[in-house]
Amino acid sequence: MFIPRPRSVLAFFLSFGSFLVSAQSCSFTLKGTVIDEHDRTPLPFAEVFLLEVAKGAVADEQGRYTVAGLCAGPYTMRITHLGCEPVVRQVDVRSDLELDVRLEHHAHELQEFEVARNRPDENVGQASDAIDKEAIERAAGLTLGEMLATFPGVTVLASGPTIAKPVIHGLSGSRILVLNQGIRQEDQQWGSEHAPSLDPLTSERITVVKGAAAVQYGSDALGGVVITEPVELPRDTGMQGEVRAQGVLNGRGGGGHGMLQGGVKGLKGSGWRVQGSGRYLGDSRSSRYVLSNTGVRELGASAALGYRDHRWIATAYYSYFARELGILRTSHIGNLTDLNAAIASSEPWYVSDPTYGIASPRQEVQHHMAKAEVGYAVSDRGRVQVTYGYQADDRQEYDIRRGGRSNIPALDLFLITHTGEAVWKHWLGQRLHGKAGVNGLHQENFNRPGTGVSPLIPNYRKQSAGVFVLEHLPLSEQWELEFGARWESTLLHVAKYDLSGILINPEHTFRNHAFSMGANWALNDSLRIRFNINSAYRPPHVSELYSEGLHHGAAAIETGDEHLGSEGSWKAVLELEGSSGEGRSTFQVTTYADRIHDFIYLLPVGQQLTVRGAFPVFQYTATNAWLLGLDARFGQRIARDWVWELRASTVRARDIEKDEWLFQMPSDRLENMVLFEFPSQGRWSAMEAGLTSTLVFQQRRIPAGVDFASPPATYHLVGCQVSAARTSGRRQWRVGLRGANLFNTAYRDYLDRFRYYADARGIDLTIWVSCTFGAPRTE
Repeated sequence: MFIPRPRSVLAFFLSFGSFLVSAQSCSFTLKGTVIDEHDRTPLPFAEVFLLEVAKGAVADEQGRYTVAGLCAGPYTMRITHLGCEPVVRQVDVRSDLELDVRLEHHAHELQEFEVARNRPDENVGQASDAIDKEAIERAAGLTLGEMLATFPGVTVLASGPTIAKPVIHGLSGSRILVLNQGIRQEDQQWGSEHAPSLDPLTSERITVVKGAAAVQYGSDALGGVVITEPVELPRDTGMQGEVRAQGVLNGRGGGGHGMLQGGVKGLKGSGWRVQGSGRYLGDSRSSRYVLSNTGVRELGASAALGYRDHRWIATAYYSYFARELGILRTSHIGNLTDLNAAIASSEPWYVSDPTYGIASPRQEVQHHMAKAEVGYAVSDRGRVQVTYGYQADDRQEYDIRRGGRSNIPALDLFLITHTGEAVWKHWLGQRLHGKAGVNGLHQENFNRPGTGVSPLIPNYRKQSAGVFVLEHLPLSEQWELEFGARWESTLLHVAKYDLSGILINPEHTFRNHAFSMGANWALNDSLRIRFNINSAYRPPHVSELYSEGLHHGAAAIETGDEHLGSEGSWKAVLELEGSSGEGRSTFQVTTYADRIHDFIYLLPVGQQLTVRGAFPVFQYTATNAWLLGLDARFGQRIARDWVWELRASTVRARDIEKDEWLFQMPSDRLENMVLFEFPSQGRWSAMEAGLTSTLVFQQRRIPAGVDFASPPATYHLVGCQVSAARTSGRRQWRVGLRGANLFNTAYRDYLDRFRYYADARGIDLTIWVSCTFGAPRTE
């Protein structure tokens, strides 16, 4: 029987404090008029938005806007108007404030407003979170999945210390769509140990949409969307840049990142950017032993070039990302007896001295992405935008093989993907505005010969096409609505050999549709309700239909089912967000219910001995499921310089057909953070230090008699973070320290597929430093 530690109990009772804070209204108002900079005429229907509180207004026919219910404090205003350059302005609200804004207006330019999270016409009613440039900087050295795990409702599906994939509201893998620079990431994401092949440092903002978003983004957005947002290219001449570096204790390695950007002299409206990054780590350690063969090598580079004038927008982008990583050596076992012994043991059967070398089993991945985008303003109330994307994903997975063949890949896949999209962004009348478009995908997967083993998944060709419409309607200052629909068809052509060695070519056709409706209701100055109900779909991946053999990266044998059909989902999300005490207390509570029919998952069905060792066996199967959950965040400024935040999440998932719990769902989590903000001292600013506490409860809601081992016990981790900034001329330096598992706790996580064999990572410390330099020059 688990008895919580005293500090865990204290954290639990402190979580109720935010419920007891008495509500007080934030009653300040920001208002004014948006006008043309040249002739001082009003600009009707301009959008004014405050990024920190996700709150804004649409100006009336006379350009007048009003944003009510503001708490005292600094805000970042973003003002946009169709045909104008957007303006970002800092304001400090201490009382009612009137502020007129002048925009550079062009009669025929519709400024692009894609991707930014905090806009009234994006994901109305959807629960979402985002991390900005500073938070990405503080998370230096973490993977994309680990960065996002700080959000309530987002956890990580891991395969040892080297691989992490985001889990949103209990769903992961092919149900989570990753948008990389506006292009859907296609990199064999079906594998539980296939982490996204992208560099998160190429973005200054990463957004998580925690809900089905199939209408806007198509299939694979059934569970949620991760958006690494493009950074706007500079338009002024003059060199600007940034350098970052970090050192990591656990793994005795580190990494770096560099960026240069500027405008093109003599060609107004043009800009460029180049970036590069790398990461190099040796074997990780748990609290008690070395996690052998868990080194990581990463290398990334990107380049972008763009042009924009009153009517045209054009962008070209290319990125390269390479990763080599080791697979935990102790997860590969020679016989069934040793496999059972390894699962039953608290110590791994294989431990060696720490090294930077990476041996088999291991993975090598190279991912290329190219994007071309052109936008044209057909009028001051409409723009057409066309985007093309090309991706090539080259993956090799190496196993421990006899006869000196360990350097021959056991899995050698090459995936080519072409995507295209044409979107019309428009205003219809005074209020109704949105987008409509068509998009398509052509994808081919090849198994390179010479591996000496049967392919885990077959060769295939996938083609899909869809059409969608998404409209936004502000009814008043209190109400805004969003509604949309999508239809999509997918064709899958497969080439494989049957059990008799005869080449067969099965084909599958999937036709699906999706609907969504969202509402945003401001009850009063400090309380807002968001509601969204939508349907979503996901055709089965070829891996779920035709997997057949050892998936060495997962250290498991996986078997598909060619009779599986498309998953379908109806999900409702209700979010309550507000503040009290003039902004000193904040809260956000999200509840959701997700009904999924033909829910596909990997079910443990036994063990099997092969010529390459003994492995657990998993079968892809489908059922009907209910997922219910709650995410919560509460914040309290307990003193002038002290901030406390509580984050909690829980999910309950049931197999309706079998009337039992679903396998491999996230455990309940409770996280606390206490942050002290130091006052500025001379050139030093943004100084802060914090402690974090993460309590993850044992997952007791599991199907009976299915798993190979009992779920790991409840564990509690303590972390820390310290950071500061210093300005020196045209340079700004930022330094920081991040600590994880400071008490070196031995633990295993339920969503780590290698929990059967070894503990998770022990204590870790990361030191990071960054420097931004240069400033734009106006020609």
